[in-house]
Amino acid sequence: MENQNYPGRYSRRQAIKFGATALGLGALARAFPALADDVISNAKIVSVGETVSAAKYKKAGPFRIGFSNGFSGNTWRTECLYALKKEAGQHKEISDLIIVDGQGDIAKQVNDIENLVSQNVDAILCIPNSGSAVAPALRDATKQGVVTVPFNLPIDGEAWTAYTGTDPQKKGFELGKWLRGALGDNGKIVALGGLPGNSYTAAAWAGAQKAMEGSKIQVLSFKDASWEEDKAKVIMADLIAAYPQIDGVWCDGSQDAAGAMKALMDAKRPLVPVCGDDYNGLLKLYDQQKADNPKFNIGLLSEPTWESVVALRIALKLLNGEDVPKRQIIEPQLITSDNYKKYLRADLPDGVFVDTGLTDDELKALFKS
Repeated sequence: MENQNYPGRYSRRQAIKFGATALGLGALARAFPALADDVISNAKIVSVGETVSAAKYKKAGPFRIGFSNGFSGNTWRTECLYALKKEAGQHKEISDLIIVDGQGDIAKQVNDIENLVSQNVDAILCIPNSGSAVAPALRDATKQGVVTVPFNLPIDGEAWTAYTGTDPQKKGFELGKWLRGALGDNGKIVALGGLPGNSYTAAAWAGAQKAMEGSKIQVLSFKDASWEEDKAKVIMADLIAAYPQIDGVWCDGSQDAAGAMKALMDAKRPLVPVCGDDYNGLLKLYDQQKADNPKFNIGLLSEPTWESVVALRIALKLLNGEDVPKRQIIEPQLITSDNYKKYLRADLPDGVFVDTGLTDDELKALFKS
């Protein structure tokens, strides 16, 4: 019997609540073609570490798949979740996709994972709010024979089955290196991160600080902005009031970067070099404002919204008896002032993340006002 505390269960036997549209997994497969595989097949994904044997995970389907989403409060997660549902619809061996939302609460996410295990799922995909707090819950699930595939945000230890995502520490280092170069090794910056305590920002900021070692760059302040443009704008407004000179802004997410730049605009301050990821809102802002702001520059590294698809495919490979690498690290796409027009989607909403396998029509429908 379905647990009524988990309304995010998507079954072939009942309708899927897909926004305002109700589709079963079978109907979803008919309505949408598979994710544009050329996006994933053309990406650079590096296998790291040992090979995970599928011997203890192989079983006969159909499979029940759980997804523990740490929170769903921004458009990156919206695209990621849509891509996961879409991919699940292509696999007849999946009978149920059970999605739970931690709502930014670490304790809730741990409880969510435990409840997924109690619902006898065969695999759990997970974006952890905290790489340390969630690790024991995934360890316990793995011990019980559940395939556990954390992705996107790093997780402590090795007590999970397999991982996929970019390398946030490496990304943070490269973004810090870019910002250092954009500022000519000197200047005053502020930094904006994601959810308080999340492992991605922690790793990325550690990398950025290492990249700026030995320079004359002064970090005025670091603030958590939850990867929310409006929140970042408010936080940046306070930083502008506190610091008369801000020469650059380091961000691990471009929702924060866009909010920071809009705060500078509201304060009648010139726009400055900023880093982040592949958020269309920042690309559009740069295109609109670069001519009037000679110091405005962007250095971005994408965070693919199709990571959820790779994670699901990893889980299914193991359940079907195919060995996989312990870690599959995705190399991000570099976006700068030199090539940004290749990625800019002027006809799509600001909320779109452009490293995606979704079609323009899907993105427009997903983010329609």
